[in-house]
Amino acid sequence: MREMREQAVEYLGWEKRDPERYDIDGIVRDAWVTGNGSDEAWKAAVEKHYKRFMVGDWVRITVEVEDGFTEHHYGPIENFRKPDGNFYKRNVTQPYAAFLHPEHTRSHVVPLADLVEEINDFEIITEWPKVHEGGPKHNYGVYSCIGGHGPYPPPATVMVVHKVSGRKKRFCDACNIPDYRARLANEALWHQRNCKTTILELRANPELITGPTSDPREAWDQTPADEYRSWADTFPWLVPAPAAELYAQWKEQQSASVAA
Repeated sequence: MREMREQAVEYLGWEKRDPERYDIDGIVRDAWVTGNGSDEAWKAAVEKHYKRFMVGDWVRITVEVEDGFTEHHYGPIENFRKPDGNFYKRNVTQPYAAFLHPEHTRSHVVPLADLVEEINDFEIITEWPKVHEGGPKHNYGVYSCIGGHGPYPPPATVMVVHKVSGRKKRFCDACNIPDYRARLANEALWHQRNCKTTILELRANPELITGPTSDPREAWDQTPADEYRSWADTFPWLVPAPAAELYAQWKEQQSASVAA
């Protein structure tokens, strides 16, 4: 059995899989002991005994809050639970639920089916020209990592983009970690919380965003509609869909009027 376990680990390495994320004994049993040892049996065993989540993995959960809002919260898995909330007495490949304590919400026991890998919410750009596009002249066009290195941070090597909000930060490889990425998403969460009144107003009356503009000669004196549009330009991911659609139509009409 030991030799078969070592062989299974070796095979997983050849396939560029992390053996830590697999139940090796289960693979050996299903692929070679009770299985026929074929490629099909191996593939089926590997798929069956893959551990999608492990203790320490960072995940995202969706929390329903008042007024019909949903919030995304991030944190590491602390342990796994049964459907009744109790702990497992032994390791299992497919546990029912995970327990985690995100920074900005209470503790949660969440079924694994409702968890999302944290990294799925971010785009990681590694191409140097894109990471440093428009870089500062005083630093030879190279942006520094903003992960917190003191007065002499290293150059950024990746651009992390929060897919929902489009917010971006540049990190070095050492700072491109779940904790720092989650902080970027949490910034978007705080904006959502601070803008709830505006969001609710546009939910109730999307036409507010297409109201009259201010007199160009008195640009400093914005109309309420101008304020909604300015807000929408700053936080486009927070604009309710009906209002966003009306605003897009309004901008097209304004462009057509100017062209005419």
